[in-house]
Amino acid sequence: MGERAMNGQIQEAEYALINALGTIVAAVGATPNVTIPEQLKGELGIIGNALQAAGSALDANKSDGLDAIGDGTQAFGNSLVIYGAIAHGPEENGIRATLNGNWLQALGGSLSLHSNLVSEERNRSVALSVIGNLLQIAGNSLQGASSILRLNQTADETKSERIDTTGSWVQAIGAVLSFLAVLDQVGMDEDKLFKNPY
Repeated sequence: MGERAMNGQIQEAEYALINALGTIVAAVGATPNVTIPEQLKGELGIIGNALQAAGSALDANKSDGLDAIGDGTQAFGNSLVIYGAIAHGPEENGIRATLNGNWLQALGGSLSLHSNLVSEERNRSVALSVIGNLLQIAGNSLQGASSILRLNQTADETKSERIDTTGSWVQAIGAVLSFLAVLDQVGMDEDKLFKNPY
């Protein structure tokens, strides 16, 4: 592997780290038991989704095929979640934007999953990436389900909040695993580079 390819993987790891940090920040903001002011929790949600959107958009810029489309879709989904949090007007509009944003993130994760599933490589990095993606898809789906419950008012607010919090942390764990997958791949390729530099 050449130096340019190695630099590309290091960039990919940086983007995955930005995304992972964003999911953790958003999850802290979505956790009701954390003793911080409600306004700050809302701001953490916005900051976390902005970081996720930035990480996904940067990754989409260097990816191709379904990976690029998936990353772009996730970035757009995060932008809709931000819009839902800051939108003026009826609360229902904000909830709908958040719902659509979470579904788009889940869809984007599904598209990004494809390259790992068809890859001929079978190693720890690929396994971590697949598990990380699946957890992020599940987390976004739980957050979407929470928004549906809020819209339909079919459950009390506490239940909806619990589902949203669970989804946020499941997504965060998935994003951390995806970051570790990229980091692991960089480590494996560095070993190959130093063992056979030509």
